[in-house]
Amino acid sequence: MSYSLYDATIPVAKSALKSLYNVLKKGEAASNGAALLGAKIHENMLPLTFQVYMVTDTSSKAASRLQGVEPHAWEGKIETYADCFSRIAKAEEILAAADKELINKRQNETVPLGLGSRGTFDIPGVVYANGHFLPTIFFHLTTAYDILRKEGIPLGKDDYIEPFNGSFASVKN
Repeated sequence: MSYSLYDATIPVAKSALKSLYNVLKKGEAASNGAALLGAKIHENMLPLTFQVYMVTDTSSKAASRLQGVEPHAWEGKIETYADCFSRIAKAEEILAAADKELINKRQNETVPLGLGSRGTFDIPGVVYANGHFLPTIFFHLTTAYDILRKEGIPLGKDDYIEPFNGSFASVKN
């Protein structure tokens, strides 16, 4: 069995979005759920809604960049859980449409990576996947989880990791 650029990115992004959904559902169910969307780990960090923005934006951009097409242009602000879930659904739609063969053919082709004031860099797709995409989605997914844990939401490891375990999670040794 081979492991391709597609395998290392698109299914991982799909699992990250499911994990984010799980975490947010628990936050939404809390008595103070609406207030949690603005919660932060530390005053100089960005809020939960920004973490949702980054996981969805980074996931959809990965699919686009690795296929050599323009990324989806997100519209509107994230102000409610409905907004969060709508963005997750749109990102899932974008990932579902990703062309596995095209992504795998382009693993050594360059993709643009914008790093704000540091500029835009053209890097090989596999470097983009391992050096930017994966660390970024895991950082912001973990930060979303941590914000809600800090606020007292009863999240456990399974809430985060279950989507990554897939069908083998129910297998007993």
